[in-house]
Parts: sequence; C-alpha cells; structure tokens
Amino acid sequence: MPIYKRIVCCLDFSPQAEAAFAAALAQARADQAELTLLHVVHSGAPQLPGEKPSAARRLSREELKARLEQEMDQRYAQKAGGYPLSVRLRRGLPSVEILDELAQSGADLVVMGAEGLSGVGLFLLGSTAERVSRRAPCSCLVVRTPRPEE
Repeated sequence: MPIYKRIVCCLDFSPQAEAAFAAALAQARADQAELTLLHVVHSGAPQLPGEKPSAARRLSREELKARLEQEMDQRYAQKAGGYPLSVRLRRGLPSVEILDELAQSGADLVVMGAEGLSGVGLFLLGSTAERVSRRAPCSCLVVRTPRPEE
C-alpha cells in the first residue's frame, strides 16, 4: 500500500541535493506518487551552478528561468528514467517558499538535503532544512550524504 501521494523534492544543485533527488525518486516510484522538483532562487546565493550571483543579474528573468529549467532538466529530470515529474521554480527566501509550495501542493512528503549551497558557502542543518522540518505540514525526509573519512 502506498504511503505517499505527493512528494516535493527541494534541490539546489549541491551534492546533498543529488542524494535527496535519488531518495525522492525511489520513494515516488515505490508509491507511484506525484513528484515535484523544486528550486528556490534566493538573492545573494549562486543562482546558476558554478557561477557567481552577479552573472545571473545580467540575464533577464526569462533567460534566468530558461537556464534554471535547463539545469534542472539535465541534472535531475533526465535521470528519472522517464518517471513523470514536474519542475517548479520559485523566488524568495528558501524556507518560506518551500513551506508555501508544500501548503499549496498538498504534499505529504518533502525531501531535502541536510546541507546545501548558499551565497556564503555551505550551510548546515539548522538553517533551511531545520526551518522546513519544524514547520512543514507533512512528513520530512532530510537526506545526509556520508562525510569522507578524514
């Protein structure tokens, strides 16, 4: 019997997001659930993978949206092996936008990485993932990738 019907996976192009995507896709397949991939554009953070925030400022909103959709497609959607999914882009404070998306979509599971990329580098659980997990109207799966041996 399926556990989840609607899954939202939050992605920021970080290594942790790759692990979150894999977990969300596996759960969606197991439950035959709707899968939505969500990316939130936050000012001051790198908006395009591998580029400084200033690079995205030179693009129009339409160009930025098209580049982000292309990146989401290449990094995630093409790896879904044909599993049906939707891609959503939002602009604003990540935790606020994620919570709003969860409420609007009726999601019953949100999947996200424990760490992600921000304008000042890596932020740890205690920031976006913590805020979302404390306030989400649904179950939360916070995915952590193993740390390399030091």
